[in-house]
Amino acid sequence: MEWRKKWEKTWDTVKYCGEKCRRSKQTLENDYETKILALLRRRASNLTICPSEILPEDLKSNPLEMENARQAARRLVHAEQIEILQKGKVIDPSAFRGPIRLRLKK
Repeated sequence: MEWRKKWEKTWDTVKYCGEKCRRSKQTLENDYETKILALLRRRASNLTICPSEILPEDLKSNPLEMENARQAARRLVHAEQIEILQKGKVIDPSAFRGPIRLRLKK
């Protein structure tokens, strides 16, 4: 599921991306947010992580799981807990493509 501008004010309450997910009860609930925050807090405040660092080795090459990790990062940005960076600059969580890094919000 991708973050959508129309959900900006209600992102914390969004559970389903559409009717198909609602019927199959595929929710956003996972512990990726917790893992991202825990890993960032263990590192020095100026260091960043790649979203793939929270995934087990066997899931790092899985595009669906990588997108789930990126979605968790977007939710944390909207909760004002972290920042998403590309080439060392903070970027909009809805407009990036390519590799990203995450850091705790200063």
